[in-house]
Amino acid sequence: MRLVLLLTINFICAQGAYDVLRPYFGYNNSQITINSIGNATVASGFTINGSTSNPANLGAHRFSSIQSSLSNKNFSSDSNQLTQTGFNGINIIMPISVYRGSLVFSGGVQKEIDYLSTSTDNIYMYSEEGGLYKWNFAMAVEFAKKIFFGAEIKYFTGSDDMTEFGNEITYNYNPVYRGFGFSIGMLHSISRFFQYGISIDLPTSLTVKDNFTFSNLNNTDESYSDTWNYRTKKPLVFHGGFGFFIKNINLFYEIEWADWKNLEFSSSEIYEDDLELPASVFINQEINSIFSSTISHHLGASIRIPLTPVKILTGYEYLPVPFSGLYDSNIRESYSAGFSMPIHKNISLEGSYVSYFWSYMGVDESYDKYSFGINLSY
Repeated sequence: MRLVLLLTINFICAQGAYDVLRPYFGYNNSQITINSIGNATVASGFTINGSTSNPANLGAHRFSSIQSSLSNKNFSSDSNQLTQTGFNGINIIMPISVYRGSLVFSGGVQKEIDYLSTSTDNIYMYSEEGGLYKWNFAMAVEFAKKIFFGAEIKYFTGSDDMTEFGNEITYNYNPVYRGFGFSIGMLHSISRFFQYGISIDLPTSLTVKDNFTFSNLNNTDESYSDTWNYRTKKPLVFHGGFGFFIKNINLFYEIEWADWKNLEFSSSEIYEDDLELPASVFINQEINSIFSSTISHHLGASIRIPLTPVKILTGYEYLPVPFSGLYDSNIRESYSAGFSMPIHKNISLEGSYVSYFWSYMGVDESYDKYSFGINLSY
């Protein structure tokens, strides 16, 4: 989660491999039911509303719906804590009547990734707040009986505010992100008990305008600021998994693979000072040498309480990091739980709790999120 220290150490070099990874490294911040089942949504079909990891799921929806939610998040590290409250987003699903099969559209905006961290050492206090938002439009069709194909186009906006506070000096990084992504997927419902899905996130390209400020409180003449403009390209991400459905219990599994050696940096403005060569040559070599592929596992369950319309959801995530030596066992993990409770024929209240936890350079840290929202269906 936290790369502020590494960014600060490397600020003289303007950019490094960890800066290129920064926009894509945070906490998943999607809709309540999605987070509640550990983001195991590649084969969730119609049972989970919202923008899932597989746009083909839309094809299984037969009713229109609108989801929206708010969250309160808390990052803890040693004696440090940082809290943030905000709007997660809104998502709309709209089926269109067709002669045969299905045609479904979806769109909205949501906070795709959340950035939040803080820590203190003997000299400095570090803090980070921000997020990456996704504006999306998706479509899915029933290509053949019980076989659905879907596609989603995504426009990303966001920023990250990272500050290192000292007794007399302050470093501030404020990268601003803009870019596009595209996903395609397939869902096959073999029976009413079992379905599987696959999807691919094509490489996401972001432009970054990184505003850096150094402030010397005792000698303002030494204070200065600079701006670095560059582009990052996230590698292809593959999702695969299945859903198993019985009367009151739904089980979900998703595997996610990405080769972070294929992360790319490019800039026509940033050069290696000593050699006067493009920094992309050295940064991409650094990426290839220190990053690796990751395989994440997502597990989830949805349980309907007998004789009631109330659903209880729970999930688990196993999240390896693409580098080594900072996180114990080089992984993060998360547990989640949530509920969906109808209060009217077409209105449901939803809530969830998600806890990420890990050990960073021998220090236990955690990120907890409480969410509350509403789902309207018609």
